[in-house]
Order: sequence, then structure tokens, then C-alpha cells
Amino acid sequence: MNRKLLDPFEPEYPEAVEACLDDEYAVKCAFSHHGSFLATARSDGQCYVWDMDTLNVMRRLRHGDAALTGLSWSRSSRYILTYDDAGTCILWDLRSGRIRARAAFDSAVVCAHIHPRNCFQFIVCLAREAPCIVSAGPSEDDPSLVEPLRIAADDIDLASKAAASTCCCFGKKGIYAFFGTSRGLVVALHVASRSVVCSVKLSASSVNTIACNPRGPDIVTSSTDRILRVCRVSLPDDRPLRAQAKLDPSIAVATKIQDIVNRVHWAQAVFSSSGDYIVSGIQHKAEHNIYIWDKISGSLVKVLTGPNELLEDCAVHPLRPIYVSVSTFGIIYLWTRIPQQNWNAFAPGFRELEENIDYVEPEDEFDRCVQTREGTLVDYAEERAHRDRLAASASVDPADMDADVDITDNDPLFSDSESEEEGFLLPVSVDNDEALLPPATFSSDSQHDPTSLPSGSVVQGGTVVVEEL
Repeated sequence: MNRKLLDPFEPEYPEAVEACLDDEYAVKCAFSHHGSFLATARSDGQCYVWDMDTLNVMRRLRHGDAALTGLSWSRSSRYILTYDDAGTCILWDLRSGRIRARAAFDSAVVCAHIHPRNCFQFIVCLAREAPCIVSAGPSEDDPSLVEPLRIAADDIDLASKAAASTCCCFGKKGIYAFFGTSRGLVVALHVASRSVVCSVKLSASSVNTIACNPRGPDIVTSSTDRILRVCRVSLPDDRPLRAQAKLDPSIAVATKIQDIVNRVHWAQAVFSSSGDYIVSGIQHKAEHNIYIWDKISGSLVKVLTGPNELLEDCAVHPLRPIYVSVSTFGIIYLWTRIPQQNWNAFAPGFRELEENIDYVEPEDEFDRCVQTREGTLVDYAEERAHRDRLAASASVDPADMDADVDITDNDPLFSDSESEEEGFLLPVSVDNDEALLPPATFSSDSQHDPTSLPSGSVVQGGTVVVEEL
């Protein structure tokens, strides 16, 4: 995909469903950092990695027998984190297909995310325990280091035995981690010092989901009171202290979004690829609708209406106007825009026809020599060669030449940092299918007897070929 050839005025949201992937057991989905792969968490304990170009399954990861509750990608797209309701988190290495790290807990894992700058570190929110930060060991055999985090005065509710943290996410650069609690708090935690920087109480309702804006200092939350809240985050970062001496840590609610008519619950709420819109999927009856809201004004921009299936989860492509939604039947829907072909942009003299017209061909149209009205004969072949010679001898203005499109340089057009990592490519191994090969035939001659062949020799087409050692 050449990003410079994309339409800069193309809307950031799709229009209709283009394709369907039948995963049967899918419950959650997530795009990789560059959008090349789509991972789905399944209720049978497996994780499928789909290629977005071919829409085929590239990897099948067997997590266990318990149902998966979610997954998270690393920045390089090489590692993927899967977690289930039995309390097990597994960090997979897609290059080798093996387990890189494992962490087991006594309660179900509600939410987990990989650090955006350290792929061997991730945070975990548990159902009946305090949240933790897990660091993988130096090798596969070394155990992982689990550090409990204290984000509230009472990490565990003594009445309900439920944990205070209900969801979590990392900031844009991984300096801070944000937690949502069952009491309506949003807490900002400094990852390096493991200390709480600031917190804000959104409402008395529990915070269900929280997501960070990849293009700006914003977070969006969804609560059980059916309101989406866009919060402006002002926290000190890794800049020099003099540039942020007057910056006080704060989290303030900027916009409140809700469906006043239907009062629906939200299954998921994330930012669009540019960070200007809020994409939210509803959890209402048998409707499969995705709402797109303006982040600043809170007005409804578009509603994507799908089939009569309950929506479980939705995800947004990080670069293109592509959305993915998962239904209760395990079907994955890909929402895209239908490209409009504008041929006038490439050939200014091209005229598009709404319907076919009958063209009457002149008798001398394809004749080599044609007599003009003045009575002179014109040879088209000689006239064309003469024009080519004049064009070759004339000086060409560099401004009139077509500009070459650069497809080799690393253009940080959609980069969110100065040190953008290269996208990881899954290795593909092609195995020969022995069933498709013709059966090996040996001659009755003793020189073709397989028992009399020297070591290191093979039979190819009835001829013995000896390989040199």
C-alpha cells in the first residue's frame, strides 16, 4: 500500500460490509500496530491471526481449554498477548510460534495490555485481585516477575470480593497507565515509579472500558450509566522539566456522549485512526450497529447498520477507514468504503458516458494516407515520426515531467513517534504435499534397485543421481 497515493480527502469511516469471516467462536478482535494482521480471541481457547490482504488464517495459537477474554498486540506485531477467564496470560512469539512468557493468577483476567515500548512487559486487571504489572524473564524458561499495583485505598471490595480495577490501558508512549475502577474513578499511574499521579471521579457507575487516543492526549471511557466520556489528559512526560514546570497533572472530562433516545449500553468505545472521532458499538437487543461520534462536539456523524445479530466487540484499523465487528454467532464483519473511480483525474480529456452510444466509423478513418479538404495527401506514419523527432530534440522543462512516486523511503506520515519500528512479517513455510507427487518407480534392473544404490544417491526420472558430500 502506497500511502502517498491515497485520497487525502477520503472520509475516515466506512460505509458498508465488504466481507465476512466465519470464525464461529470469535468473541474479541484487535488489529496489529500497522494493520497488517487481525487477531481474534475465541471461546474455545484458541487465537487466530488473520492476514488482512488475503483474509486467510496465518497462525492458530492454542491457549488452553478456558475461553479467552481478550488479546493485545505488541508495537512490532511480533508478540501477542492472550488471556482467559481461568487467570492465565500467555505472551506468544509469532516468529517461532512458541510461548515467550506465562503468568497464572487465582482469578479471571478482565483486561490486559502490552507496553507500547517494551514488548516483554504488560499490565493485568483481575476480577478478584489487585492489578499487576508483569515483566517477562530473560528467556522462555525463566519465570515472569509479577508486581501488584495499588491504585486505590481499597483494592478489593470486602462485600462483593471484587477488585477495584475493571479496565486498563497504556498511554501513547507507555509512560503512564490508566485504570478504570468500579466506583467510577479513572486513575493515572506512572509506570516507572509505580505511583499514582492523579485521579478523577467520572460518576458513581463502574467504568467498563477505557481506550487511549493514538494521536493525542485523550482517553475515552464507557460506563454502566450508558455515557461515553472523552477526557483531556495533562500529564508531565519525558520532556525537559523547564518546558513543563507549570504543568499540573490533571484529567478533565471534555465531552459527554450518549444516545438519549434509546439509552443503549456500549460494548466498546475506541478512537478512529486520526483520533477525531469516537467509534462505539452498541449492546442492544439484536442490533449490530456502530455509532461514529465527533470527539469535540459530541454530535452523531454516522450510524453503520449491520445484520440482526448482537455485537460483541469492534476494532478500528490504525491507518485505513476499515472497521471490524464481531457478532454473537462468531462472524467477523469487515466494514470498508466502496472506492469511487474518477478517470478524469488521470486523463483530463476523458469523458465518461452514462450509457452506450452508436459511433459511425468514417470510411477513411484507418487509412494510412488521407486527403484533406485542401486536396493534399497526409501520411499519418510519417507525420507521427516527425512529431516524435521534434519532441526528442526539444528541451524538456523539469517542471513538466511526471513526478516519480517514492516507494522505498520510510515516510513518517502516519508515525506517532520519531523511532518508528519496522512492521513484523510472519514467516511462511511451504511444505511439499507428497500426495500430489507421482509415485516413485524403480526398474527391475539391479542398477536401479534401491537397496543397491550408494549412500547419498537419489532416483530422478529413472536416472540415479549421486550427490557429492
